[in-house]
Amino acid sequence: MLFFNYEEYKILVYSLSSLIFVLYLFLYRRKATWLRAFGQKTLINRFSNIPKIYRNLLKGTSISAACCAVGLTLLQPKWQTTQDYYEKEGLEIVFVLDVSISMLAEDIKPNRLQRAKMEISNLVRELEGDRVGLVVFAARAFSLLPYPTNDYERVFLRILNMINENYVRFVPYGTNIGNAFILAMNTFSKENTRKVMILLTDGEEQIITRSQVAEAVKLLLERRDIAIYVVGIGDPKKASPIPKRDREGNVMGYEVTEDGETIYTKPNPKFLKEIADMVGGTYQHDATGKELKHIFEQVIEKHKNIVGIKKKNIVKDISQYFMGGSLMLLALYFIL
Repeated sequence: MLFFNYEEYKILVYSLSSLIFVLYLFLYRRKATWLRAFGQKTLINRFSNIPKIYRNLLKGTSISAACCAVGLTLLQPKWQTTQDYYEKEGLEIVFVLDVSISMLAEDIKPNRLQRAKMEISNLVRELEGDRVGLVVFAARAFSLLPYPTNDYERVFLRILNMINENYVRFVPYGTNIGNAFILAMNTFSKENTRKVMILLTDGEEQIITRSQVAEAVKLLLERRDIAIYVVGIGDPKKASPIPKRDREGNVMGYEVTEDGETIYTKPNPKFLKEIADMVGGTYQHDATGKELKHIFEQVIEKHKNIVGIKKKNIVKDISQYFMGGSLMLLALYFIL
């Protein structure tokens, strides 16, 4: 449906456009009468450049319509459509992200950590009405948000962007998944909403992990309302070195052991599936980084709860179309 911000001035625009058309015809008629006074009509038509009557009607119509389009543009035309949308109950989603040094391996481009951050960011930007939290872990887990938030741009994404290579090298070395589970469960609110935990890691096993997971399982028996997804990332068929970079981002070497041997990292899907089974969760693995988007979307789609269908009005500014039409009409006027 077409409408204008200043509907009350439409009649003025139409009146002025009609007046321009009448004035054009009047001037044409006056010019034709003036030329006839000089001699025969056939001679005048041969040596003058006077348009025919039908061309003058077209020229008058085009110039008045062009002025009308310009006037309507000033009235700020809008186009409104009505669209159905599904009203859904908001989810609580806590992302649990591995920030151990092995996540800097580049078997996935640009590296495991950056690819995970990119896909989390892309997913969060598409959310609407859901609340998100963030827990990171290496040898210890840290909650970067005290409670889930729906302020995606100013809070969640800003904090997520702070996690970089310098942050990874600052946290204690290791991959303590059990501690991450326990802390993430305490991040959820006590509200009666659907809750989803997405843990993303390369899954290199550490000795401390199994006892911590056993403790997490006890807590999960009391919190059956949390759906858990364990997502592995990295190529499980190939061990990759962990690069060290300078301030300009150039590789200056690779992580080494105390004996000077290069450290290689390889994801452990079997271990991660075992962990997922222990906590009653679902496990999926992405060896290339290309499946993360699909995995995340699947999880959200599975748990969203449609509570109704509502209509919303979509209003679009179409001033540019009116201005474009006026330019085309003016071009037609000069061509005729």
